[in-house]
Amino acid sequence: MPPQWPWTAPDGGAAAAEWTQAERHPWERPLLAATAAVTLAALALAVHMLWTGGAHAWTAAVLLALPAACWTVRGMRHAEQRAQAVRVSPTQFPEVHAEIARLATEMGLHTTPDAYVRPGGRRPRSAAAGGHGARRYIVLPGELFEPDARLRDPEALRFVLAHQLGHIAAGHTSFWLRAGTSIGRLVPVLGPALSRAMEYTADNHAHAHCPEGAHAIRMLAAGRALYRQVGMGELAERGRRDRGGFVFLYNLLSSRPVNIKRIAAIRDRSRPGRLFL
Repeated sequence: MPPQWPWTAPDGGAAAAEWTQAERHPWERPLLAATAAVTLAALALAVHMLWTGGAHAWTAAVLLALPAACWTVRGMRHAEQRAQAVRVSPTQFPEVHAEIARLATEMGLHTTPDAYVRPGGRRPRSAAAGGHGARRYIVLPGELFEPDARLRDPEALRFVLAHQLGHIAAGHTSFWLRAGTSIGRLVPVLGPALSRAMEYTADNHAHAHCPEGAHAIRMLAAGRALYRQVGMGELAERGRRDRGGFVFLYNLLSSRPVNIKRIAAIRDRSRPGRLFL
């Protein structure tokens, strides 16, 4: 296995510790405001055009359609997990259940979110956090477990759990946040940038509660079979060196931080993750 590198800023200074506590990415709120503004502007334009055109009934339909669509989509996604996935409980995956309860308490969540395990996919990138109504839940891929249900990598699993719970703690699963930014998220560059900022925020939560499990990000880069052979330091250095127009464009349009930049942000805790460069 390649040697591990330290999970702090290279200089080990106070700036690293200070940033570790500042869990929300500094670009998240400005981008959130921008996507909300685009959503409200698009709705206002549609309402104005319909109302001045005399289509009053259609005006009401447009105002109701967006929250209704968001509610339906969220409800169906939650229903998919309830109907298809295995629910984590004290008798099914008890270690995971206890860890979720512990992390939820540490993060100040009022209730412990439900958790589900589902198979499928070669890499554990299908982990997710969601909500419907007052319920919050996370979804874990079966690839995090051995065939006999033992934890494949307990520290990596804790980091994944803390990341998904970080989304909930940061309010990313809120119905009104999702509905209020739904149209703005469809705008190229703007929507993906907000999503990347939220992913960095969730990573900051995860690092604050489980820094020893940050090597879980290697799974995104190499998959569950090979990730133990990946050098995290080498990947992080590529985040600094690998530049170019198409790399920049790919990152700009990606809804998640690209692996080399995400790993570099975990390594260097003296500054927030890079959204654009």
